[in-house]
Amino acid sequence: MKLIKPCLMRLAYLLLGWLSVGVFYRSAGELQGEPTLLTPSIIDQSIAFTPHAIWFYLSFFLIIPICFLVAPYHRLLWMSICFILSGFLAGICYLIFPTSMDFPVDTGTSISSWLLAKLIDIDVPVNCFPSLHITLTLLAIWGSLDKCHPQRNILLVLWGIAIAFSIIQLRRHLFVDFLGGIALALMVGYGVRYGSSYLIKQNLEQ
Repeated sequence: MKLIKPCLMRLAYLLLGWLSVGVFYRSAGELQGEPTLLTPSIIDQSIAFTPHAIWFYLSFFLIIPICFLVAPYHRLLWMSICFILSGFLAGICYLIFPTSMDFPVDTGTSISSWLLAKLIDIDVPVNCFPSLHITLTLLAIWGSLDKCHPQRNILLVLWGIAIAFSIIQLRRHLFVDFLGGIALALMVGYGVRYGSSYLIKQNLEQ
């Protein structure tokens, strides 16, 4: 029982944060107006499209629960709140400034191409800027970093870099979306951290 309760709480924090993001993401995709078509930068043009990037792209759905599983327990609330706030702020951004891009047509016959086609069927062709793929990956890895596990930290960081690279390789996002995702993660991460510290300090002083 002592092990079951913490595991259930980890699952609860994960579901609360991640499902909230899904609600905001899907709602914004349905409610927004005509999107602005983003223009690829020199960096985007220098990175070749490949459907094989789908494997790292989809590994996003694996790294998030892993990070919630291994993160220090006291950071879980911070992670969950950051997810919720990130989804809300990104949703507002999608509604105010809806964006899309020219998605390449893949005519390959590999398993990677088949997976990409399935992803395109269920994904929305909007909500590009900022990239929640990047925001949530960064926040999850940030929350899971532990000085007692340096090798795990390196592995997660390298995994996160591979995911970040894959969103451009797969042409699901552009470099500007990547930058927007990082900016949102840093703003929310530090905002929640210092905001909660301020509230705790205020309560102690009263």
